[in-house]
Amino acid sequence: MELTNRNIISPFTRHLLKIPKAPPAPSQNHHDLPSFLTYAKQTALPETTTTYVGTKYEYTVQSTLRRFAFDLERIGGRDDAGIDLVGTWHIPGREFTPFRVIVQCKALKKKLGPNLVRELEGAFRHSPVGWRTSEKVAVLVSPREATKGVRDTLTRSSYPLFWMMMESDGALKQVLWNSKVEELGLAPLGVETRYSPLADATSDDRPRPDVVLAWDGSDIPDMGAVEDTISLKEAEWLSAWGCEDLPEAQKYELLTLLENSYPELTREIINGGVTEDFGPKKQQVLLLLKEKFKERFN
Repeated sequence: MELTNRNIISPFTRHLLKIPKAPPAPSQNHHDLPSFLTYAKQTALPETTTTYVGTKYEYTVQSTLRRFAFDLERIGGRDDAGIDLVGTWHIPGREFTPFRVIVQCKALKKKLGPNLVRELEGAFRHSPVGWRTSEKVAVLVSPREATKGVRDTLTRSSYPLFWMMMESDGALKQVLWNSKVEELGLAPLGVETRYSPLADATSDDRPRPDVVLAWDGSDIPDMGAVEDTISLKEAEWLSAWGCEDLPEAQKYELLTLLENSYPELTREIINGGVTEDFGPKKQQVLLLLKEKFKERFN
């Protein structure tokens, strides 16, 4: 399981691809599972406390779902509507136009009922700014299997919802979703069973079955691979303007000029095509850029 989730999508890239930034994190002392475990050890936070168990589980969910192209950040606060993680889902074909995702984590050992699905629906309706879009899914993650009542409520919901059963170590055991998810264009999504190798060849334990999310029968590239793809796309976008080595501030200036003068060009280049009159437009944009940063182009 991948343990490092530090987000490497830069603010400029988020602006370019119109990927929202998550609300402020509830803690400045940790941002992923390794940093939380270090913080908990340094502060002698008891492992039996609700804070420890809940926070560790949230970061475990964050880390595990990166394997399936989820880019999630932990949030929290008085007005979080019960949402623990928010982010984007970069499924194949939607790497640059990802779905928005909100996640609730319930690290509870007791039986979970349909009321949690209704709570997830409430979180869906009260998502933070940047996640108020129709291209969004909500996910509830718990160490418990979905009951019949949960499955029935999930099926009847008018929102695109997922239920995931994930153990405390991040092993994914069950993934369910309703028809509203498939109506978003996620019909190729599937679940496959994989068997973990024996930890100890001398042990009598059998390999345990875990599940993985697949896309059209193939593995979904993990978030690290998606981030590499996004970085290459940004480089291609800058190269189209002959501005590969621009400092960050000037990248923003270029993008601002485009959004004000030729907004259609931004998406056309990202999507792999340009208009026939791209050349003259490019020259006009670069002339404007030179006027603002003459020292860069001398």
